[in-house]
Parts: sequence; C-alpha cells; structure tokens
Amino acid sequence: MDFNFTIQFSQSRSSEYDRAAGFASGFDKFTPVGADSEFNRVETDNHEVLDKFDLFQELMATIANWKIAKVIYRSSVVEPAAFFQSVKNTAECYQGFALSKHQTGYCQEGKADCWGCRQLSGIVLHHDAAPFDERSRYWYRFGEFTSKSVWTINKETLTQALINISELKRVDFCPIFQFSFFRRLIAALPTAIDASDTGKWGKVYLEETVSDVRQWKAINIYHKVSSAPADKPQRILVRDKPYPAKPTPKPPLGEKLRQIPETTFEDIGGISDIIQLIREVIELPIKRPELYDYLGIRPYRGILLWGEPGNGKTLIAKAIAHEVKAHFIPIIGPDILNKSFGESEKNLRAIFGEASRLQPAIIFFDEIDSIAQSRLAGETTKWYATVVNQLLSLMDGIREFGNVTVIASTNRPDLLDPALMRQGRFDYKLEVKKPNLHGCLEVLQVATRGMPLADDVDLFALAEAVIGLSAAEITFIAKEAALIALRRTVDVNSMISGEKADFDLSRLYVKWSDFISSVVILKRNTKYTNKTYSLKG
Repeated sequence: MDFNFTIQFSQSRSSEYDRAAGFASGFDKFTPVGADSEFNRVETDNHEVLDKFDLFQELMATIANWKIAKVIYRSSVVEPAAFFQSVKNTAECYQGFALSKHQTGYCQEGKADCWGCRQLSGIVLHHDAAPFDERSRYWYRFGEFTSKSVWTINKETLTQALINISELKRVDFCPIFQFSFFRRLIAALPTAIDASDTGKWGKVYLEETVSDVRQWKAINIYHKVSSAPADKPQRILVRDKPYPAKPTPKPPLGEKLRQIPETTFEDIGGISDIIQLIREVIELPIKRPELYDYLGIRPYRGILLWGEPGNGKTLIAKAIAHEVKAHFIPIIGPDILNKSFGESEKNLRAIFGEASRLQPAIIFFDEIDSIAQSRLAGETTKWYATVVNQLLSLMDGIREFGNVTVIASTNRPDLLDPALMRQGRFDYKLEVKKPNLHGCLEVLQVATRGMPLADDVDLFALAEAVIGLSAAEITFIAKEAALIALRRTVDVNSMISGEKADFDLSRLYVKWSDFISSVVILKRNTKYTNKTYSLKG
C-alpha cells in the first residue's frame, strides 16, 4: 500500500546543512530552497524509502533535532526523530522480508496469535493456549451483555482497536500490509458467546455502590483454561462473585470508597510540552517515593496550576490521579465554607483526614482563590481568614498525612495569600498556557477522535486558524461542527417522534463548511475578535 509523506527543512548555517541537502537530493522528488520554495522539500513514499533506506536513515539522523525540520503526514506535523522511530521497526521488518529465502509465512512466523502481521500485536487472537492474563487484551472482551447469559462481540470496536494499533506502530508503512488481513480473521470469529457455559467462561463484575448499597454488575467475561487467576485487581474487578441476596450493610459513618477518575492524559490535548514536568513533579514521587528518600530530598506536596480558563487545569489533576491510581478529592469553595464558627476549618480537617485514610490521594482545590484570597491587615480574626489559617496549618503538616499531594488551580494567582506560596506549601507553580500550533492540532485530534470527517477537512489548517483560543474553545468548535452536521443531515424532530426509525449512518459526516459555521457561532457567542478566526471555505 502507498504511504506518502513530505520531509522539509529550511536553509541553515549548520555545518551539517550541506550534508542534509545532499541526502535529500538523492530522492526523486526533491525541491531545493529557491525562488519557488523557502524549504528544502522531499516528497516521497514508503516504496522509495525502502529502496533507499540507508539514504533515508542518514537524512533523518542529520535533521533529527533541527527545529527547522519537520515531516508532514496526513496533514499532521511530526518531528523527524519521532517519525523515524515510528516507522523504523516496520521498515526493518520489511527489509527482513525482502532478504528472506522463505517469504511465504514470514509475516506470521512464530506468532500463533498473529493478525496477519508480526508487528501487529497488542490484542490476543487465540485465547486457549495459556491461562487468562489480566494484563492482556483479548478479542472476546470487545463486547457487551445483551442478555443475562449472552455476551455479544462488537466487531466494529475490535476492528477499530486493531486499526489504532496499526496506525500507532505505522504498520501501514509496509508495502505488503493490507487491512484485509485482520478483517478476514475478525469476520470468522463468533458474533456471540454463551456465558452460561461456566466450564469455559467466567464473568467479570464491577463492584459499585448505589445509594450506599454495595452491589455487583457483570461487565465482561474471561476464558477459563486451567484455573481462574489467583490475584484480583484492587477495588474494581471481582470474578465469579454471585450477586448478593441481601444488600451489603452501609459502611461506617464517614468511611468512603476510593474514587479514581477515568480521565487520562490521552483525553487532553495541547499540554504535551508540560506532561513530562507534571510526571516528574507529581507522578514520580507518588509511584516511587524511595527515589526521593535515597536522594535525601522531599518531593513537592503542594502544586499550583495557574493560567487562563479553559486550558485543562482540572483535567490535568484528574489525569494525574488516574495515572497513579490515587484517591481523588475535588474541592470547590461551597464544599467547605460555612459561616458557623469553626465548621469550615472542621471541613478542611476532614478532607485531609479522608486523604490520609485512602492514600495515595490527591486533594484538588478548584479555583482556590475563592477560599484563600490574601488576608488584609486587621482581618486575621474574621471567619474567612481563619479558613486560610487552617489551610496553612494543614499544608505545613501535610507530610504527617502520608502519601498525600495537594493540587490547586486558579486563574488569578495574584489574589492568593502570599503565605500559601512559601516553601513547603504551594511552592511549585506550573503555568498552563493556551495551546501553540502543535497543541491546537493535538486538541483537535482528541476532539475529533472517532468523528466521521469528510475528505475536505484539514485539521492542520484548522489548527493554524484557531491559534490563540483556549483548549475548551477549540473543543467547542469540533463539537458544534458535529452538531451542525447532524442538523444538516438528520430531521431531528422525525427521529425523536419515531417517524423515521431507519437511517443510513454513512450519510452522516462532518465537512469543512461545518467547521466554518462552528467558528462563526463561537465568534457570535464570545467577545473575542482575534484575527485567527479566518477560515476559508
């Protein structure tokens, strides 16, 4: 299959520039810097690259760390080093195929669970060769219960998951790879499984609490071979546990189950430049505290996320808690403020106590300026000032609570009490800015993930047009474009009334003009007049 992409880099004073230009000139479609182009540009594909793989490696190694170099693939901009790393394994695998004396079966060689390509791994095709492993992804787990004992396989979701893996690993860089490889295997799989056959299949239950009553709901299945797995993941999954005949008694007063958010870093776009900092400062100390003990230093326990609204400060806090499997306690002002004497302080102490019981834990103060503004002279005895005093005291003794981290967000750091910013309290401050060009593209890719886009939609061009907007505004543009497409294609009233039950979903897709209309709506609904709102139809 064809895999077309473009490599380009500007003129440079680097001693390696002439060398890079020489490598680039070895490709068939090379356009040097000149009157018609401000870049050296190589337009190529996987076929030519594999024929000239040594030349390709030399070029990519030379420009790998140049800020003036980039690779453009499917309207997305990728750094040369990252692009080369993503295609390297597939390219080397194909080189092995080309040199093999036994090409028949090469792609599946040694892979009993192969989907037609030795590089395409991540979802297990054959499940009966070894005991069930919770860490593996099995084909049959892509489904849902359509009755008490019938588990129906969602082949579309399974297919999309394999496509995602192939794109992540750039398997389509291989000229002989065809998506039909795994589509044929999926078509041959059963469409439903009889979960009542307890000799072969076991059920996976979700333990949940509804109205203080603990109960279990079957949410998945697993294949039994020799025995069920001995160890069970904490809190979430319980296997082969019968539904209780009587409700479980309420937990003791004040006791709570651990709450871990579902948000991940993959759900947030536009923050790739600060993710590494976040992981070093927050995630690493929670996961590997012994590193800090060995170095003889104390990790930051108070982190302030600040910046303009709509850029993902709350989502970042949730994603951190998800990554480290920490109990997450979100706090906003009304949750703790009470004008009754001592009640607000009592609420704060209870929050830190809960975090200590359910550690590792993250306490997140959303818009902390609503409860911790600067205390003015003569106001230290007033009720709202005593809340700040209590928070300062708790932050000073936070290490006594164990593996507890406090994260706060604000749009106005200038309003916060200066005492909160001192060492040992919120002493690490991280600005969450509006996304740059690459960040805008990331936000759009997250917001349009799974969205049926027309061929005329150019996300890179859209990203260029929305620079200066917040991540929330960019997400609004994508969501509103999808709703515009829905209104354009579907008679909503007829659908609601049931007059038109059948509808061909293939007719529903989002066009470039829908994004233009969405931007117009955003302009109308906000005060912004930024010139970056110019999209051409």
